[in-house]
Amino acid sequence: MPIEQSTVASFKPLGDYKAPSLPAADTLQLLGERLRLLFSKPDDKPFIADDRLHRSTLKMLDEVVAPPACGPLLEELQATLEGWVTQREPLSWLKLIVLPPGDENGVVETWASAQGHEILPPPDRSDLISAAGVELPKLTGEGVLVIPQLERWFLRHRNGLHAVRQLLAELDVTKRHCLVSCNSWAWAFLCKAVGADLILPDALTFEAYDAERLHGWFSQLSEASTHTDLRFRLTQNGEDVMMLKGEDKDAHEYFTRLAARSLGIPWVAWRLWRRSLRSSSDDDEADSEVKAVAQDDGHTLWVSALEEFSLPGGAHNEAALLVLHAILIHGAITLEELRAVLPLVGESNILSALISAGLVERKDRQVTCFPAAYPAIRSGLATAGFSMDKL
Repeated sequence: MPIEQSTVASFKPLGDYKAPSLPAADTLQLLGERLRLLFSKPDDKPFIADDRLHRSTLKMLDEVVAPPACGPLLEELQATLEGWVTQREPLSWLKLIVLPPGDENGVVETWASAQGHEILPPPDRSDLISAAGVELPKLTGEGVLVIPQLERWFLRHRNGLHAVRQLLAELDVTKRHCLVSCNSWAWAFLCKAVGADLILPDALTFEAYDAERLHGWFSQLSEASTHTDLRFRLTQNGEDVMMLKGEDKDAHEYFTRLAARSLGIPWVAWRLWRRSLRSSSDDDEADSEVKAVAQDDGHTLWVSALEEFSLPGGAHNEAALLVLHAILIHGAITLEELRAVLPLVGESNILSALISAGLVERKDRQVTCFPAAYPAIRSGLATAGFSMDKL
């Protein structure tokens, strides 16, 4: 059963965001497990071996770990903004939502569409650095105006900030409810480049997804699937990770690790969870102990170790980090746009290497950082001393 959430959480100030962390004992245990895997002997066998498993089909994943990957954030966003939206003379006409990268479901834009609010489309990026510039649309009107992706209004280029400066100047004098949302990396850049924080109010963001929130969300997803008596068992020891533990009915420690690894970001946790799920083959010679554990299950999905991602090393490390940093700031970006903001590495093959490594994914003509790899990317940028976001 999922852990009950008594009330809908509201968004909190950006500075209050606290990513879940592992207890010191668990951190040492995790390090020990990694060392054990590194130096394990052939006879150190898991409960069910990897060669007995195969990745769950996309159809099954869409049933048991169904999108969208944002959990109950739409409900929480509504709870956060419903009072402000109805105020005739609010203390501030502006609201700012800052989210981590990887929000493929467009939480703010989806909320705005569902509520019937006007959405201001971004300009074509090709116009941001053109000589003609961008003609800014009027912000006047009735009701709430939503700007869901402020990062689409600029390019990190000497001529690429005119449009966002114009937009901020108009927002500064507006007398209309305006909700602005921005990628956390773009927001950090805009604060330094154009002083965006001097015009827009203090940012809000969601409450980090800890073990209990992840357990509750994934339990609801599995219960809504068409598969009955579904069980999620660890490949390491066969434990059912959905079973609550102890007198306090705590979530399984697997979710503590997942919350910490995902930095509390729902779409990162969702991707890592989906990619860890495996189905076992129907082998007549399957281990009797495995059969005995799963015999009462209507259907068993095996939960493998969380996927590890590694950044390119050696001579390519600096170029890789520069590309990843640029993608995080701009969100989805084309190769032509990437060359405009990174002329020194735009012509290299490093982007292809990042795609092959699973750090970057290509959709149509645009590339984005792969959400499941984001924690590793963020850690690499922090270690290298890059300017960071606040999430």
